[in-house]
Amino acid sequence: MAPTTSDAPGDGRRRPLGDDGFSIERQTIQGQEALVHRRPDEVYVEWRAGQPVYFGVHVGDHLKDADADVSSPRIAEWRVTEITPTRVVGEHTKSGDRREFDRDRVERGLVVGNYATNLSEFARVAVHAVGSWDAYDPDADDTGVIYRGRPYVTVVAYGNNGQRYGLRYRYVEDGTDRDVTPWKEDAPVGALDDELRQRLFTAVESALTAEGFTVA
Repeated sequence: MAPTTSDAPGDGRRRPLGDDGFSIERQTIQGQEALVHRRPDEVYVEWRAGQPVYFGVHVGDHLKDADADVSSPRIAEWRVTEITPTRVVGEHTKSGDRREFDRDRVERGLVVGNYATNLSEFARVAVHAVGSWDAYDPDADDTGVIYRGRPYVTVVAYGNNGQRYGLRYRYVEDGTDRDVTPWKEDAPVGALDDELRQRLFTAVESALTAEGFTVA
């Protein structure tokens, strides 16, 4: 369900744009601190500062008059053709009509559910190893404070549509903590089309490699 918070102008403090046209503005949206990245040609909002969840819109992405990335003939949808420091320009996917959006309202609208964008990238990936072979007990019921089950690696990729996609990898051999192989995936991962799945696994394997793992 879309939040009911109004899409009023923010109360954040804006920093002057740097020489590269980039700055970060802190805003309070729905009682939470958000970081709005003032990239000249890209919309990028960190929802809940300090957490990996974000919204991102590039030229070529779609902007939808909805609270989620869904497809429906009743939802107005625009293909983004231009992004500037003050506006987002879109072309209606059916009529071809051009529309200019106030950039501030788009940024807040993505967070409060007035707008949505299609999934096109996974810019943030978090990798976390769960358990250890030293603590592993095959007979443990895993209800204690310390996890004693079979160790594994969990990975969460964050999409530009504000959603998260979780996967688990198991170690190829007991007692080792380097070689891993896909094990489980969340339902949202299974719902992705082939192209997006490829993008997801490319981003995930890159993050695993950076953390010292080898994907078998």
